Amino acid sequence: MRRTGYPEVNELVVCKIVKIYPNSAFAQILEYNKNGMIHVSEVASRWVRNIREFLKENQYVVCRVMSVDKDTIQLSVKRVRREEANSKLNEFKKEKKAEKLLELAAKELGKTLDDAYKEIGYTVQEEFGSLIKLFDYAIKNPDLLLSKGIPKKWVDKIVEIAKKSVSEKIYEVKSSLHIICYESNGIEIIKNALLNAQKKYNIEIKYISAPKYMLVSKGKNHKQVEANVRNAAEEIIKNLKRYKGEYSFQIL
Repeated sequence: MRRTGYPEVNELVVCKIVKIYPNSAFAQILEYNKNGMIHVSEVASRWVRNIREFLKENQYVVCRVMSVDKDTIQLSVKRVRREEANSKLNEFKKEKKAEKLLELAAKELGKTLDDAYKEIGYTVQEEFGSLIKLFDYAIKNPDLLLSKGIPKKWVDKIVEIAKKSVSEKIYEVKSSLHIICYESNGIEIIKNALLNAQKKYNIEIKYISAPKYMLVSKGKNHKQVEANVRNAAEEIIKNLKRYKGEYSFQIL
């Protein structure tokens, strides 16, 4: 996966740790092929006595871009929530898969991956934000690709490969719920809160063992599925907090 220029401040990027020092770590920002630095104060929320307890050379981590200049890109690990990291890594893996398919298309057209990026790859990223969209539209709306100036020989080859290689994947996101209600009718209160969320967000609710429950949502768009689970969990907790008890959730 390649991108031109520099990442933006606050952007999430996938990095490979290349060198570790007592007070910092240097990382390669894979999407942009740039180098960045993680200061020891940005490694973890708690005090870091030994940076090597948290980071290893050749480790892949998701970082948040804190500042950008031509000499140094400052990165942070601690300012990335776990669910953000999981989502970014999932997106990165899909982009790498799309890049492999783009390379296959280039090879069948007698070209290299470098040629593919120069002729259509960077245009696709600018127009649609990601390479995976190239293969999505190849199946759903190839005329849109032509309207964006992508040559017909590329569109025809991408459509051919997309139909063979890209299928609509169903994503599943889960959230654990910890619920204890101290009211005399606590069981009924919990039941109503769960059923209301189930109907509103079309999610599956599983009883694990008191006081643990699990919310499950499925769909074709990972971000939407995750948002659906999060919104359901937050609404359940919000409704239950009117009563005495212990309530929390975590995206798995």
